[in-house]
This record gives sequence, C-alpha cells and structure tokens, in this order.
Amino acid sequence: MAQSQGFLYRFFRRPPVLFPLIALFHLGLTISEAFNYIGNNDVYMAYWLIPAVLLLYTVFWSGATLYRKWAAVAYVLLTVANVSLHFFAPPSVYKQALGDILFIPVPVNLVFSFLLLFFFRRME
Repeated sequence: MAQSQGFLYRFFRRPPVLFPLIALFHLGLTISEAFNYIGNNDVYMAYWLIPAVLLLYTVFWSGATLYRKWAAVAYVLLTVANVSLHFFAPPSVYKQALGDILFIPVPVNLVFSFLLLFFFRRME
C-alpha cells in the first residue's frame, strides 16, 4: 500500500482537482504546439520557442501541483514576463510569437496565476 502513495498519488489526489487537470491541459498544449512548430521550416525560428515556453509553463505548473512554492513563484514570474512582453514590447516577430502564449483570446495564464496565489499558503 505504501507504493500507491507515491508520485501519482501526490500529483492527482493531494491537490484540488483543478491542479492536475490544468497540468494535463498544459502538457497537451505543449505537445500540440511542438508538433505544430518544431521542424516546420515555413515559419520563423521565433515560433519554435513557443513549445519551449509552454514546456516551462508545464514544468512550473506540475511543480505547483506537487505543492512546491518555488514552482508557483516561477509560474507567476513567467506569466508576468509574458504579459509584460505582450503589452510593452515593441512590435516584432518575437512579440507576436511569444507575447500571445496563453493570453489570446482569454488570458488563462493570469487566471491560473491567481489560482496559484490563492493556494500559495498551503504549499511547502
């Protein structure tokens, strides 16, 4: 019985039900974007960075799902950087590619960040 309370138990049973679902959403989005852009020579190289940034979002959210404060802080800081790039960067290919990640059409990264901040006190 001790083996059943390993990683999967901590990941899916300990946090609120939304946390693992959002982690799976991030993972699916990362895989989808990786298949869209990596190796596609028809787009600018800046668009190849989208799966890398989404992978960072996935790793940080997964760490927050395991109740790690450093991961929650990193997720919020990555969101702040993304929103800052969206609003304050000069028009460029990088702003178009990286500034709209998880922000257009709905800023879900901001909603997820507020959710992390709401549960921040419970984290280790």
